[in-house]
Amino acid sequence: MTGVDTLGVARRSGSGVQRHGRWIRLGFRLHASDTDAGVDALLECSGDRWVAILTDGGRTETGLGASARTALTVALQSLAPGSAAALLSDPELFAVSWRIRQAV
Repeated sequence: MTGVDTLGVARRSGSGVQRHGRWIRLGFRLHASDTDAGVDALLECSGDRWVAILTDGGRTETGLGASARTALTVALQSLAPGSAAALLSDPELFAVSWRIRQAV
């Protein structure tokens, strides 16, 4: 279900995606399959630029990119260089990709 107000601001309830014009924001958690460790992730898009903000305990890293995947990769490589590949293979990213696709 999508609600649109007079300013063209849309919210898709239940999907975890907020869309404000060309601004998209969604949060999720990634886990490496071989560990219990994970990171909290927030992806935001404004126009043609993506920002990924990752938090692992008390540490936060930010990545910028032309795509959500690029921004996420940059942030993961800064936050968890040894486990970036494992975190990027988390099946949760399929759901995240679908949510992004629905929002754009």
